[in-house]
Amino acid sequence: MYNQIENDADNEQLDIRGLVYRYLAYWPWIALSIAIAVIGAVMYLRYTPDSYTTTAKVKVLTEKEATDLALDLDKILGKGNVNLENERAVFQSFRINRQVVAELNLQVSYFQMGRVNETQVFNAPFKVVYVPAAATGEMDLRFEIKLLPRGYSLTNLITEETVVVPTFYFKTPTAAFPFTITPRDPSAIIPGDNPIYTVSISSESEATQGLRKALKIMPDGKDSDILLLSLDANDKIQAQAILNTLIAVYIEDGILDRQEVSKRTITFIDERFKYLTTELDSIEAAKGSYKQNNNLSIFEADAASVIEKRSVKNEQLFQVETQLLLADVLAKSMTSTDNFNLLPANIGLNSGAVNTLVSDYNTAVLEYNKWKASAGDSNPKVMVLKQTILDLNRNITSSLTGYKDQLEQSLEQNKRAQNLAQESFMTLPNKEKILRSIERQQLLKENLYLLLLQKREEAAITMATTAANVKVIDYAITNSLPVAPKRKIILLGALLLGVFVPVGILYLKFLTNTKIYTSRDVEAINPNSPILGEIPVITNAKHGVYETAGNSQTEEAFRTLAHNINFMQVQYPQKGGRVIAFTSSVKGEGKTTVAFNVAHTYFQSKKRVLLVGADLRNPQLHPFIDETKNTSGLSNYLSDTTSDWKDFVLSVTPDSNRFNVLLSGPIPPMPAVLLSSPRFKDFLDEARTYYDYIIIDTAPTLLVADTLTFVKLVDLTAYVVRSGITEKPLIEYSKKLVDQKKIDNIGYIINDIDHKGSYGYGYNYGYGYGYSSESVKKPWYQFWGS
Repeated sequence: MYNQIENDADNEQLDIRGLVYRYLAYWPWIALSIAIAVIGAVMYLRYTPDSYTTTAKVKVLTEKEATDLALDLDKILGKGNVNLENERAVFQSFRINRQVVAELNLQVSYFQMGRVNETQVFNAPFKVVYVPAAATGEMDLRFEIKLLPRGYSLTNLITEETVVVPTFYFKTPTAAFPFTITPRDPSAIIPGDNPIYTVSISSESEATQGLRKALKIMPDGKDSDILLLSLDANDKIQAQAILNTLIAVYIEDGILDRQEVSKRTITFIDERFKYLTTELDSIEAAKGSYKQNNNLSIFEADAASVIEKRSVKNEQLFQVETQLLLADVLAKSMTSTDNFNLLPANIGLNSGAVNTLVSDYNTAVLEYNKWKASAGDSNPKVMVLKQTILDLNRNITSSLTGYKDQLEQSLEQNKRAQNLAQESFMTLPNKEKILRSIERQQLLKENLYLLLLQKREEAAITMATTAANVKVIDYAITNSLPVAPKRKIILLGALLLGVFVPVGILYLKFLTNTKIYTSRDVEAINPNSPILGEIPVITNAKHGVYETAGNSQTEEAFRTLAHNINFMQVQYPQKGGRVIAFTSSVKGEGKTTVAFNVAHTYFQSKKRVLLVGADLRNPQLHPFIDETKNTSGLSNYLSDTTSDWKDFVLSVTPDSNRFNVLLSGPIPPMPAVLLSSPRFKDFLDEARTYYDYIIIDTAPTLLVADTLTFVKLVDLTAYVVRSGITEKPLIEYSKKLVDQKKIDNIGYIINDIDHKGSYGYGYNYGYGYGYSSESVKKPWYQFWGS
């Protein structure tokens, strides 16, 4: 049992080893494939520009961070109180990126021609500015710009139109060249070694979309208020400029957004100033005319107490009227506000509820406009904000109405109190009363003017001191190590590709290969018939006959074959000499060569041998003894009943009569009839008495039936198959002949095995044999085919 397991392990080891050698037989192809793949990878890496990652970091700020850090529960828990997804959406919005594209002119790309390929550059020696008005409407334009000693040569790569510009300034766009060119540094622009540039112009929308896809924006860690901006690009300067410009545009957009309330307040106050100025001028003119016409002056001292009492009431009445006026101002602003515009804030109303509602309303309008710009009207957040604004609008209107009702009640009370005071002041002239009314109106307008002026200055200061909503932690920094192409991975992939491509092709070749290579392939199909021998490729051969010098392996193989044939003959003894038929399934399997060399081996063993050419249709034996097809032989003997076969026998070796050959003779009209005649049987019976071995070279069994007509007369049928040539179905055909008892005693000879390939796979095919002509062995570089 142990020996059996050990043998199985040995066989498995031999199988693995043979499988490896099977592929190594094609090592030149594998080496060539690896060389091509590695060289291709090296060339790809040589001419592919490196791509670098450029990153920048910004922290998104909130108003609470400066005033309420100690009480901010989110900060205490380590969580950011900023919705980074919103800010990320703003960074990647089409509007912001379009501003970056416009500022950096990214819709124009520059490529400098090298010796092999083009290289994209950011700072070309000139600047191309696209002029849409001069274009014909087509985008994705490509132009070639060649630097001349003084000027440019412009070529439209689409229409192939060319124009020469005599200076370094091109300021007249045309339909074929819809752009202007200005040198970045006129004193430093020279043709240089690579004076040819290719300029590609795309649409602003396409360039913006490309930038949005290239940008990567993500939080810098969990629960962080920091955004990490990254961009992979070939040009470090361009990538840094893009990220820095993006940050600047984002900051500017945030500042403008936060200044919007102050701008609206200033605009509102400026509009009120126009009316107040007109009213003050009118009141002052009326007061002067009234005092002049009525010759009025200061009140007498005896009316001081009454005036003091009345002034208190007037002051109260003034405050109430001021509040009513401010409420009317805000109410008019509410009625004239459409499409969710901002309301004036902090204009002096004493109602804290109204001021709070106005502040909440402005905050909601700002957030609504921001979300609407980035997300659209159908976004749930936008719809919620819109409803909130509508609710706040109604609340403000309701609160103003209630506040005005309260003020009007207070006004009525103050008026009644003032009337009581006026009754006690009846002694004062009626003209003075009118003058006081005019002065009160003047004072009211002046106070309102000063109040609005103060609010305007506060709004202007707020707008001027508006801080950025982000803090730049790191401006754009480019990593010194390239991220693409990944050289080690590409080289390793090329190496693996160089190995697996030929191995994969070989695998498919072996998978679809139906050839016979070794005795194992034959035994797998017909295990009941023995293998007589394996013949290696015959080198240094003349007409298929090996030479002793340098062919010890071949000589030993034929000796082994002859010994195995003798062993088979012991099993089936016959009187006299032994008759052995050498046949095959089809032409080109080497049966004639094997038959001649076996006969020669018996001759070297001091045996008397007769080699008979029984392939009457396609004789191939005559070249071995330097004769022609028309030399008389077996066909002459079988067709002429008066002839003697001995008259047609030729001696192979002049110095000895132990190795004779009976050629097939001229091709007869009916070979099968001649071979099945009693005369051929009589010939074999008589030849047995003269020779130790009669070797018969027969016709292929699959092509013609000649061999099957006399195969019962022989002692052994040596069935020759050729390694790398014979198809497996042909072995199944020979097995069928044995199973049907058409051939009794059969043994296989595996011919033309290339032992350099080891295990019988991947052999170089040796010299060939054609049924009508000799086939040529294919060299190693003929990869496919058999």
